[in-house]
Amino acid sequence: MKLSGEIFRNKSFLYFWLSSILAAMGDSIFMITLMWLLVQLSGSPVIVGTYILLVTMTKFSFILFGGAVVDRFSVRKLLIGSALGRGAILLLIFLVISYTQPPIYYFYITGVLFGLIDAISEPAGITFRTRLVPEKHYTQSMSLIMMAGQASGVVGPLLGAMLYALYGAKMAFLINGVAFFVAAGLFLFIKVKEVNNEKEHSSFFMGIKEGFTFFINTPVLATMAVFAFFANAAVGAVMVSLPFLMKDLDFGIKGYGWAQTSLAIGSVVAAVVFSLFVIHKPKPYMTLLICFLQGASIVLIGFFSKELAILLLLLSFVGFFEAAVNVIAPSVNHALIPPKLFGRVIGIMVIIMGISEPIAAGTAGLLIEKIGATDVFVWGGLMEMLVAIIVFSLPFIRNYKPEDKRS
Repeated sequence: MKLSGEIFRNKSFLYFWLSSILAAMGDSIFMITLMWLLVQLSGSPVIVGTYILLVTMTKFSFILFGGAVVDRFSVRKLLIGSALGRGAILLLIFLVISYTQPPIYYFYITGVLFGLIDAISEPAGITFRTRLVPEKHYTQSMSLIMMAGQASGVVGPLLGAMLYALYGAKMAFLINGVAFFVAAGLFLFIKVKEVNNEKEHSSFFMGIKEGFTFFINTPVLATMAVFAFFANAAVGAVMVSLPFLMKDLDFGIKGYGWAQTSLAIGSVVAAVVFSLFVIHKPKPYMTLLICFLQGASIVLIGFFSKELAILLLLLSFVGFFEAAVNVIAPSVNHALIPPKLFGRVIGIMVIIMGISEPIAAGTAGLLIEKIGATDVFVWGGLMEMLVAIIVFSLPFIRNYKPEDKRS
């Protein structure tokens, strides 16, 4: 690791970073505003849960198609269109709720539209970042983007709640929509060399097949994606179990608040560290080592959870390691993928790595009832450690060299 401020002289990346902050802030404001509005209109947790499920399933259902779109068209224009699309939907919601109380299905329709936009904007955003910075700045740029999300995750809900309380839902949606239009406008100041992809005559499905072929034939990439599936499942199950652990230990809502704060503090510390230092050649073993240490911290929580101070310290370690993984692992993966295939391969990886989270949430609910929240921490941590050891034992992972990265 080497201390470097070179990335902060990259004006195009800084404009993209600012746009990402506004977009993340908008997403945070939107979610808390819409969730509370749905609660007031319906009073039904089923409707709220169905809305979230609908957005998530729409994104996962179309993200492979979105990755193919990213590889065929200007990524810059796609991101501008995504921001403008979000802004337009929000302004439409503002106009509708200003004059009438819309039926619930109206919000379901907007949820599907947001899911479709997310299916394109997520792979587009990842792709665009790698074109703005050299490979040596992948970890720094990822850390700065992650900091934007974390800061927005803290400020956005507070700002959204304040706007809702003072002016109602419509004003929150209006300001939210304007934020997305400003985020789109910032792209006018970004200079980037677009990759001239070949005009493919094959169908989108053939393009997706090409992405699958590259993914399967790149063992390091495929193996680390499968590893992420299990690691995310372990961490996801633990996070679902956390409020039940705090309840079982009689730490109450205040204890749970401190637990979430500890996780956030660890994440922020990691984000700051990795935004200041350059890791020129991140390798898979770094991801595995960090996940092993995270798993060990989770196991220790299972054994020392009765002491609140120790529990909070260990949770800050978990947050630190989670943020570190989210910086290093994508940097390794992104360096492996050719630019012309980036969108399609990223779409495949998002599905593999992300689909374990809802599975883990459901599994954790069953396990908590059978073995208790404390044991979920122990077994979840052990699972993450074991999978890290197994993957590290594979020679092509252990002996990976960045210069052999692409086929």
